[in-house]
Amino acid sequence: MALYQPSENIEPRVMNESVISIGFVEMWGNYSRSVALFEEIIEPEVNQYAEEVGSELRFDFLVVKAEDSTSSLERVQELDVVGVRYVIGSNCLACTSYSYIEYHDMMLVSSRSRQPDFNMVDEHMFRVCPHDGDQGIALARVLESKDITDVAVLRRGDSRADAIFEAFNEEYVGDVLVDIRYPAESTEFRDELASIESSISELEDSSHVGLLVLSYAEVETLVDQASSYSSVIGVPWFGADATAKLDESQFVDSIEGFEAVGLYSVTHSVEYGEKWDQLVSWYFEVTGVYPESVVGYDYDAAWLYALTLLEADSFERSVLAEALPKVGAGYRGVTGFIVLDVAGDRLNASYDVWGYVVESGVTVCRRLGYIEGSSGSVFWLD
Repeated sequence: MALYQPSENIEPRVMNESVISIGFVEMWGNYSRSVALFEEIIEPEVNQYAEEVGSELRFDFLVVKAEDSTSSLERVQELDVVGVRYVIGSNCLACTSYSYIEYHDMMLVSSRSRQPDFNMVDEHMFRVCPHDGDQGIALARVLESKDITDVAVLRRGDSRADAIFEAFNEEYVGDVLVDIRYPAESTEFRDELASIESSISELEDSSHVGLLVLSYAEVETLVDQASSYSSVIGVPWFGADATAKLDESQFVDSIEGFEAVGLYSVTHSVEYGEKWDQLVSWYFEVTGVYPESVVGYDYDAAWLYALTLLEADSFERSVLAEALPKVGAGYRGVTGFIVLDVAGDRLNASYDVWGYVVESGVTVCRRLGYIEGSSGSVFWLD
């Protein structure tokens, strides 16, 4: 497939009572695979469904590529110029283009933008993916499933970790022994670890104690330095998506020792079942690779738009904004039912739980469990 050239103009789309265009802005992903997903899988399937239900409406998906935050806004502006009013956005499109979308009365359904700051009541933007803070709720469920009644918290000093911890602290039914926030640039953690060691050592029984670590690649240093603190290294650790699958990361030199603490980390996921298996089969056929969970959110965002347009029988953004949450709650996509809060953000996302184990003498990260989005229940794999 030919790659999109930013210097070329987007071809005007047909906008009338029978054909409507929906734009997808790919950012920091694989453009050719996104083209295959929308044009070879979603578009034929959606149009076949529209025909089967007796609608004359047909859908045309337009995939464009943004190289950075500046060009992502430019892509939205170009879509607007050619008459595309409805946009699906990946990554940080909400940050770069929200003001433009709002001012020009467009509509954004984000499939990958997870900034907690955009959890606000508005009729121009909806998210089928959970925002980062939602991981705190998932982590509370994971700790409770492991019978962790007391937790020490060590978290990076940034807005992401703050949002995750805030949600966790509101949801967790156990006790927070200590909450330590370290500067993002830190490379030395012995003072913080000593404080955690002291808080755990004061307990008569540490068998139900855990450590919640909200960090990035510096967790490698944390695990290494924690080896000198028996109480800290002796309890299970838990983390968010940034500490999952670090055996595949270029930012970590080694994960040796991670198996001692488990480092059970949550990542947003799909609802495994027949619909996901079918999408996997189609996606592998047209791209040659197994899809990541974000492909499921892209897929559901496209279907949510199409079903809303068919149900509302209107192109008016305000009408669609009112109908979309109702349609989502009744649509079981590959990520499950799409239940949104008053801010238009996903409430019932599914999560995988990853942890570090030793296989054939080598430390690896494996999917050890999952959280069912519809019930919030945690299931551990054998």
